[in-house]
Amino acid sequence: MDVHQINILQHVLKYSESRECFDSFRLVSKSWKNAVESIRFDTYPPFTIFSELCLHERNGNFPPFYTKYLKIFRKLWLPFNENYISDMTKWVSISNLLVNNIKNLIKIIIDIKTSIPPKFMVFLLNLFKNSATSIQKIIISSRDQIVTLPAISLPNLTVISIKVYQNNNNRVKDLDYLMKTFVDVRCPYLKVFKIHNIYKAPKILIYFLQHYSNHFVCGPEISTLEHIPLKICYIDLEKLTAYRYASHIEYLILHVKNLQVASDGGWDNYREILSFFPNLKGIVFYYNKKIHNSCFFVKTFSFYKSKYLATKN
Repeated sequence: MDVHQINILQHVLKYSESRECFDSFRLVSKSWKNAVESIRFDTYPPFTIFSELCLHERNGNFPPFYTKYLKIFRKLWLPFNENYISDMTKWVSISNLLVNNIKNLIKIIIDIKTSIPPKFMVFLLNLFKNSATSIQKIIISSRDQIVTLPAISLPNLTVISIKVYQNNNNRVKDLDYLMKTFVDVRCPYLKVFKIHNIYKAPKILIYFLQHYSNHFVCGPEISTLEHIPLKICYIDLEKLTAYRYASHIEYLILHVKNLQVASDGGWDNYREILSFFPNLKGIVFYYNKKIHNSCFFVKTFSFYKSKYLATKN
């Protein structure tokens, strides 16, 4: 089978489940085997993979199936949870398997519900090295601490997303270390830094306000404007008032009840309402839990070209 035929076959196989490809389609013929083993799925290995690895690990070794199967994924989700990695004594062996067989990832999710596993920084360093020029997005969630990242340059990383918990509130020093040793110096083309659940860690919010206030872009509530200078804000016109940082807003995401009724939701007074935002460049409507791009007015999000912080709940 030539390269052209393999590409066609792989294009069709991408609409199938990754496990089905390996368990069934890979056995059809030698050419199908080559196509399946060289395909790259733009998704994650199934969560059950970690439970399987715990069961099949023998003295640091795993069945050959897994060394081939793990190579086909472009994304990796690391769920450190007893439901997925039931035996953390197997983690060192599992981490070696991942590092030796996963390369050129575009997205990594680190979700830690337990304590950080042993030799985790060494594992991350090697994992990042394997994908240094391909990683585009990193998502971090850790219940009890702020996860620091290895000091390695990731030139194509554009998005970092962190979910904070109440237990993270006193981890400001760890966050400062993460920002100064990784975010500020190792990610030259970072565009988005999102913080989820910031209301649960007020000390973390204060840290960002003190050090990165000029980079804040979007917040979930209009009342955020009383404390944070934003460029984008979700608002309900009926609840709008003169907030401290309203003049900083460049784009509004307006909640509306009915796109067909112009006077609904306070639109009769839209001229007075919008006078709170002298530097407004654009408006988009949020209706029925969807953003209506067809209602977008003027200009584009030019500030997306530089780093910013976004607070979301």
